[in-house]
Amino acid sequence: MPYKKRDDIIKYYSVDYTDSYTEEMDTEGLKVLKWSMFDSPDKLGSGKMFMESAPVHILDEVLFKQRIRVYIMLGYTSKTYADRLRISSGNSHRLGKAVKMRCINKVKRLKIVRGLIQYGVERIHLHNEWIYFDTDNYIKKPEIVLL
Repeated sequence: MPYKKRDDIIKYYSVDYTDSYTEEMDTEGLKVLKWSMFDSPDKLGSGKMFMESAPVHILDEVLFKQRIRVYIMLGYTSKTYADRLRISSGNSHRLGKAVKMRCINKVKRLKIVRGLIQYGVERIHLHNEWIYFDTDNYIKKPEIVLL
């Protein structure tokens, strides 16, 4: 595995870039986030290749405007990694349309959710420690769930 994601602190997030995947590629088009934050842990660059751009750009814009940093817990998942996590084949993470991020602070959580709604995100799940949202609106109905 070429890099390691920490489960708790974003400032320790680091990537060992290679000749085929550079830092410029990782930050292309983003202000706050990096494409590698959405990678499946078994493949460097999978976030940039397989994530839909809409959820990433929406989240990046919300975080930039609110001046918030979050830890991305789950973005795109490859088939092998999703099978290990027992994620169903129709899940939005396999399609690259879903994001699960860690956010413990309730004020930050409210600001992020408000921003997501302003950008048209209709599927949001809230928990005490994380926020999940996806842009898979064609098949699934709009919902806001408090867990």
